[in-house]
Amino acid sequence: MKKEILTLALLGLLAGCSSQPSLHYYSLDSDTQPVTAPAQPQHQLVLRPVALASQLDRISLVYQLEGQELHFTEYHRWAGALDDQLNQLTLNGLSSRLPGWVVRQDGARKGPVLTILVERFQGRHDGSAVLSGRWRLLAEDGTVLRDAPFRQERVLPADGYNALVSELGQGWQQLLDQIAAEVRQSAS
Repeated sequence: MKKEILTLALLGLLAGCSSQPSLHYYSLDSDTQPVTAPAQPQHQLVLRPVALASQLDRISLVYQLEGQELHFTEYHRWAGALDDQLNQLTLNGLSSRLPGWVVRQDGARKGPVLTILVERFQGRHDGSAVLSGRWRLLAEDGTVLRDAPFRQERVLPADGYNALVSELGQGWQQLLDQIAAEVRQSAS
């Protein structure tokens, strides 16, 4: 009798363990490779750390339900800090898009300064990925060269968090295309 109870308890424990959801981790990978800077770069861009709105400064992916309610996923998480991933994507992406430029994040003070604030970087109940915020390009003396809001609503090609993360990453790359064009224009 004791053996049967012990066996049933062990089976119940194993069944409970097998029904536990597993954690899934996501990273924003870049398809672009950094370009080697020329021996004598012509320009320098100072990149300040990407700033996140407080609701995004967490490990969980964010999903907006109907209305203004936000859901922070329990089992779907960023593989590392979101701001660190966006900083690396921005550094690599702008370096590859701006030949003849050195893009630096090391506290340099020479050259125009780029700041990016991300207010939304999330999924939405209607099957969209939403990115929004503001970026600003400042001259060395602090004069505002360009101050631009950004907003993208991208339809997910499929259900699931993989599709969401992919669309968010593609949206970020599109934003970097726009910023690089403006940076080049400001230097001319």
